[in-house]
Amino acid sequence: MPQIKYPYRVRLPKYIGNAIKDIRKKKQLTQGDLADMTGTSIKFVSDVERGKKTVQMDKVFDLIIALGLQLYLTTKTIPLTDQSYGTRLLSKNQGE
Repeated sequence: MPQIKYPYRVRLPKYIGNAIKDIRKKKQLTQGDLADMTGTSIKFVSDVERGKKTVQMDKVFDLIIALGLQLYLTTKTIPLTDQSYGTRLLSKNQGE
């Protein structure tokens, strides 16, 4: 997995999963440790880290909070050529 640079632009569930996995590993936690901290299962943590879509947003937020991540929503337009977000950004003709 490539090094994530924060702030990290999230457009798909897999990007949230990438950030959760990145920080979990930096904190030297196992998926089991994170599952125990949040009252979820190892399978749930694994599914989120792999980007599996889920409607259990409350549990995803539990993972985010347990790892000390912060989530921001903004109406600010982020330039599509900005590479500081650690993701492959869309070209201008693809749109969002």
